[in-house]
Amino acid sequence: MNWKKSVRVLIGLLIGIAVFWWVFRGTDWAEVWASIRRINPLWLPIMLAAIAATFFTRILRWRYIVRAGHPASFRHMFSATQIGFMVNFLLPMRIGEGVRALVLTRLTRIPFSKSLAMVTLDRVNDLIGLIVTMLIAAFAFRPAGDIVLPPDIYANPLPANLIRSGALGTGLFLIAIVSVLALLYVNRELALRLSDRTVGIVSGRLAGWSHHLLDQFAQGLHVFRSASDMAKSVFWGLVTWGLFVAINAIVLSAFGYTYPWYAPFVVTAVVSVAVSLPVAPGFIGQFHFAIVVGVSAVLSSVALPDAKAMAILAHLFNLVPILALGFFCLIWENLGLRDLTRATEKTNAQSAGAA
Repeated sequence: MNWKKSVRVLIGLLIGIAVFWWVFRGTDWAEVWASIRRINPLWLPIMLAAIAATFFTRILRWRYIVRAGHPASFRHMFSATQIGFMVNFLLPMRIGEGVRALVLTRLTRIPFSKSLAMVTLDRVNDLIGLIVTMLIAAFAFRPAGDIVLPPDIYANPLPANLIRSGALGTGLFLIAIVSVLALLYVNRELALRLSDRTVGIVSGRLAGWSHHLLDQFAQGLHVFRSASDMAKSVFWGLVTWGLFVAINAIVLSAFGYTYPWYAPFVVTAVVSVAVSLPVAPGFIGQFHFAIVVGVSAVLSSVALPDAKAMAILAHLFNLVPILALGFFCLIWENLGLRDLTRATEKTNAQSAGAA
């Protein structure tokens, strides 16, 4: 690990620890532990099953993209995905997406540029499910008054439409991104010209990098040549996001809370925005903050120790399976984590230099 990467990891870890401290400062851990002990244990295997299901629905979503360019086995796509997710949890800056593409290349001999395009396209497909979740949260969550968070988290009331506006704004922004990518497929040359002119106002070098990235991505849009495959891929993407919402509903139910139907959508939307920021390894702090804020915003009756217990439980139930399966897949495929991260960083640097 070079010193620049070490500094990035250290800074991300410090930020995560700082956010974690802010969320849990002054916590009575006896109360949090009491909250955990009061949960209905019957919900825990159901939550694990839902989390495990997302590991498979992600592959079902991705296979319609991969098979459009090159055949790949379920095992190889599963290993690439789980190793990539593990790296995203361990290291900042979302390097796991590049690792995912590199693992697929090494296991299937698909050229790296195509593997990366397939990963990128899968992330775009993922955005569709996120957009739907954001828009449902935005239109359904209509608090009667200002949102009051626990004083330990934030002392001042938040405007009633803050989360709704944030979710709506994010959803519209994501729709704009998907629209640009659709234009890239329909009229590649026009999309590249618009990108060059728009980004070129800021920086010529940035415009060159953007042009190179969009051009690479355009070459990987094979799945759009089959309306049936695209529809199936989008369907499994929506199922995956439905499972994310269900997981948050299970967490609320395990702690015995009655909640409005839209509450899990709001919590999922807040968590999604928080973990999209490539800051802390393992999403330490930012994941916990998002759960506490999301739950407190939609359920004013929630006890703060319960909200913090939910954050800890949900984080562990997501983190442990991803790390365990990621390391298992490394051993299964006889791959080295350090080698993969170094090779991915080198490839990214070469691509940036070529742009």
